[in-house]
Amino acid sequence: MRPNHSSGPVKPGRVAADTTHVDLTVSRTVRVAALAGLVLALVGGGYTLMLGRSSSEPVPVPSPARHATASPAVPAATAPARPAVPATPAKSAKSATKPTTESAAKPATAHRGHLVDSRLPAPLQWALSQHRIVVVALYNPHADVDSIAVAEAHAGARDAKAGFLLVNVMNNKVAGILTGLLPGGGLLPDPGVLVYRAPGTLAFRLDGFQDRDAVAQAATNAKAGQTDTSGSPATP
Repeated sequence: MRPNHSSGPVKPGRVAADTTHVDLTVSRTVRVAALAGLVLALVGGGYTLMLGRSSSEPVPVPSPARHATASPAVPAATAPARPAVPATPAKSAKSATKPTTESAAKPATAHRGHLVDSRLPAPLQWALSQHRIVVVALYNPHADVDSIAVAEAHAGARDAKAGFLLVNVMNNKVAGILTGLLPGGGLLPDPGVLVYRAPGTLAFRLDGFQDRDAVAQAATNAKAGQTDTSGSPATP
């Protein structure tokens, strides 16, 4: 056996741990009290937080009411009135109306194709407006021979390419006007033929019965500008 030569203090050995069992179970009463305290702490903290927020938000301050001031009324703009223009004096009657001089010998004419004499009866005016030369056959409806004379006059007018008008000597509206326009006065021949040239000149007068050749010759001479109102038959 070796001898122990250590002269220093000797380190004590480890102390054994206390292995006695400790009961860590918390009683039910303590747990209920702790839970209640936790709930109260949470509720109190939330309430405090809400108060802190409401106090930190700015409170709106009402602005002082502004009193409306009425602006002075501006007068409406109006256009200046135009000065009245003095009325021009009316022209004197002497300068306004010009005297017109019309020859009484020259009859007024109406224009319907050819110029026609307005003094003539309307049927003859119409015929002359369409034809430069018009043959007027005069007849009496009570005479038998006049019907043959009318047929010959119509044929002669057709041969001369002239207009034709049948006139009853008993019709005063037409025959009466022609009677008043006869040169030298007198009555219309019955039977008879009058040849007119536009605008209304009596070119030829043929008294009594006339055949187609005599009527055609009178119309042809009237176209050439000849005139014969004696009542005798026309000659070439």
